[in-house]
Amino acid sequence: MLELFLKGLLIGIVFGVPAGAIGALTIQRTLEGGFLYGFLTGMGSAAADVFYGIIGIFGITVITGFLNRYEVVCTICGSVLIILYGILIIRKKKITESKTLKSGKTYLSGFGSAFVIAIMNPATVVSFMIAFTTFGLEKQYTIIEGSAVILGILIGTSAWWAFISFLTKCMRKKFTDKVFVRLNVVLGMLLILFGISMIIRCFFNTTLSTRLWRT
Repeated sequence: MLELFLKGLLIGIVFGVPAGAIGALTIQRTLEGGFLYGFLTGMGSAAADVFYGIIGIFGITVITGFLNRYEVVCTICGSVLIILYGILIIRKKKITESKTLKSGKTYLSGFGSAFVIAIMNPATVVSFMIAFTTFGLEKQYTIIEGSAVILGILIGTSAWWAFISFLTKCMRKKFTDKVFVRLNVVLGMLLILFGISMIIRCFFNTTLSTRLWRT
């Protein structure tokens, strides 16, 4: 049990690095609304990681089949959301200290939006398949054994999001509105480019698969 937990923890740490769209979004939201807002954004991604981890460890073929069938739709929808968030971030002109950022509704929205973006990226499940193969987690496990792996993944990814949110919060006082605007442009452009790259990759993979099927 301990060994399985540790393997899950390593998967969460190694494969849960705060990069890509959610990483940029977490940094931006921490600067805008504080540690909790940014951390819950990251936890939305962690929840998606746990979801895909459950699919991988328990081999839920129904969900896997659904993801394979609607991979293009999920990828495009997720990419569009990422691009829209990138545009919204670029348009922010100053650090907001509004009380609305302290509301439960805003925190829930931060968690939910990150979860939707992450869950609509089927490439995540591929990375977990690689992770499970790397760490020798390919056999069937009982619910208790599988839960130990999932718990490790959750703690590993959560630690990353807590760290990046805390680090960003510590640097937050050094950001003036002018610096904040510039950073928003950089983070927003990263989100937009990431979303566009996902669409291009999806189109390329679909076209390649169609050509191979015809041959």
